[in-house]
Amino acid sequence: MFGTVLAAALLSPTGTAAADEGPSSVDRLAWATGPDHAVTSAQVRAAPPWGACGRSTDPQKLVRLFTKNRVVDYALRCGGPKYSSTPTWGYRHILWRHRADFERMAAGTYQNWRDVADLAMSHNTSDPDRSSHGGGKSCYSRLLYLKNLRTGQVVRKQIFKMIVSNRDNNIITSYPAGTHC
Repeated sequence: MFGTVLAAALLSPTGTAAADEGPSSVDRLAWATGPDHAVTSAQVRAAPPWGACGRSTDPQKLVRLFTKNRVVDYALRCGGPKYSSTPTWGYRHILWRHRADFERMAAGTYQNWRDVADLAMSHNTSDPDRSSHGGGKSCYSRLLYLKNLRTGQVVRKQIFKMIVSNRDNNIITSYPAGTHC
């Protein structure tokens, strides 16, 4: 829905946010429709694990599939080029070029950078605020509210962009941004 904002929080298996301790391995990610709305464990399932990409892994190996609808899927692949110190697309590019950006976004939320990156790509895929298309690529952007898991307070609101190849629906990159597409 255009204009809807989301808030992220990790919930324990009982459906409550951790108050005094950090998230455990069984905590779940959840979203609310705004910074002041309650978050329930029934809203969103935990982000699935990402496939591993070693230095010599095939660039086309699937890391995570994001479903837009029943017809279109966007694929986060290992990307590359393989062995490059400056990869240009996929997981390797996001890891090399935008990991620090996502780590800054995760600071104060008690989530790791991949949790935030996964949630941003998931919501850019399923319900972007804006999109633009041209030059063989599509850009999707979404405003998200990130909450501190211990206090439930919003620690930041941030626009996240995702760029996808129109040729093969592979994710080229995703990152926090200052403006929408």
